[in-house]
Amino acid sequence: MPQLTRDEISQACEQADTFLRDKGVDSKARIRLRLQLEETLLRFLEKLGIEADFSLRMGKRFGSVKLRLSVSGAMLDPFADSESTDEEDYLRRALVRMGQIPVWRYSRGRNVVLFTLPGKRLPDWIKLSAAVVAALVCGWLVRLLPDAAGVFLRQEIVTPLMSTYLGFLSAIAAPMIFLSVVWGIYSIGDAATFSVLGKKLVGHYALSLCLWVGLSALLSRPFFSLNMGAAQGKGLSVLFGMILDIVPTNLFTPFSRGNTLQILFVAVVVGIAMISISDRTDTVAALMEQLGFIVNNIMGVIGRLVPLFIFGSLFNIVSDNETAVLKNAGKFFFGTVAVCTVMLVVYTAATCMRMRCGPMDLWKKAISTFVIGLTTASSTAALADDLKTCTEGYGVSPKLANFAVPLGQIIFKPGNAVMYYFAALSVAESGGVSVSLSWFVILFIMCIVLSSSTPPITGGSTASFSILFVQLGLPLESLPVILAINAILNYFRTATSLFVQQCVLVDTAKGLGMIEKS
Repeated sequence: MPQLTRDEISQACEQADTFLRDKGVDSKARIRLRLQLEETLLRFLEKLGIEADFSLRMGKRFGSVKLRLSVSGAMLDPFADSESTDEEDYLRRALVRMGQIPVWRYSRGRNVVLFTLPGKRLPDWIKLSAAVVAALVCGWLVRLLPDAAGVFLRQEIVTPLMSTYLGFLSAIAAPMIFLSVVWGIYSIGDAATFSVLGKKLVGHYALSLCLWVGLSALLSRPFFSLNMGAAQGKGLSVLFGMILDIVPTNLFTPFSRGNTLQILFVAVVVGIAMISISDRTDTVAALMEQLGFIVNNIMGVIGRLVPLFIFGSLFNIVSDNETAVLKNAGKFFFGTVAVCTVMLVVYTAATCMRMRCGPMDLWKKAISTFVIGLTTASSTAALADDLKTCTEGYGVSPKLANFAVPLGQIIFKPGNAVMYYFAALSVAESGGVSVSLSWFVILFIMCIVLSSSTPPITGGSTASFSILFVQLGLPLESLPVILAINAILNYFRTATSLFVQQCVLVDTAKGLGMIEKS
């Protein structure tokens, strides 16, 4: 293995640059990764000296370009800074979970750093649009065949494949939500111990989510005619029974039965317990984080199959002429857009009053992050600009911004909460689902919890929708329609959530006296 000298470092960086160029990586991403690699190696050289040796392995797996750097010597995290604040450490951990910076670990006497560049992929809306068009065409063609042929295709091939996909999706969704909630509580609790920032922000986020889901309930009432079940008359007793049922009889039943509320209860208990004895749970916390990486990676692969799931499900609908499940899809789309638009107006007015500025001044600062969210449907892609806007545009203290911006992108997504609410109402109305007071309470809880616990990965919202449908007893036949519309809504609700996150952060910073300039 080459020694850790400047000449060898320069040669390794040249090899990496050549490899990235051969793999078709664009120049901007190539330069950024090369600089990261060079800075990492120089950091190791500074601390470990030329006695250390290193190796660099390069390859491509599952469409992503990966560079694995291994350096011998004492344990040294090249990205850690002894002078960094706790908020900056939280930002670094959040960036690692989002895949924005390299991952470091120490194994068998060597420091291992993994650099990853996601491969180029078509936008989700293009793949989903192609799946919808293909399903409509193929479904219509099958209707021209003898009925027996159509029945065979639907019942013997397509339906079993779709059922298998949904079953595996549900199997991964439960541990994904559990690990996400446990690690989220542990991370937030750990960050909240060194200041009041965590408690202030989480309280503000929770209150805002409750208010917007409640407002969605009020605004949607005149437009939906739901089937109020017989249990409505004794709603309090049913509600009390539902609350008691949240507590499981053992730790394994929630996962074997797929009871989401019980899984969330166990996750909250475990997360709080880990916080209370955080000095003795480092190993468990690391295990939870690593299991989260594994499950999220599996869910990412499952998420890439969503277009095929939508194709198969819509093929069944069209070929069997069962278009009733398409009813009320418009209410889901326009209801979500309407409430998100109201959200933008309300937060614009409230922030302008709080900061004593005009709407144009506010949006001049917010527009760049909003446009990134609107065009990419990715809060992660907007993270760097979001941080810059909050610190340089609004003047929020970096101490607060470094903690609050990644935290908000992970747990505060009001656009998602509104979307889940209108999706559930639309499907319940079109499917004739019997609802009650306890049903609405579960819906309220699920909208808030799922919007906060869904990780920002491919397939994350798909898993959340499947959990929502199962928990509320909604017909799964409507799931592909909801997922197809969600792909379109994803852009606007992501941009809306990013803007609202900034407004809430500015309001919190103002209250804490952490606005450094007007």
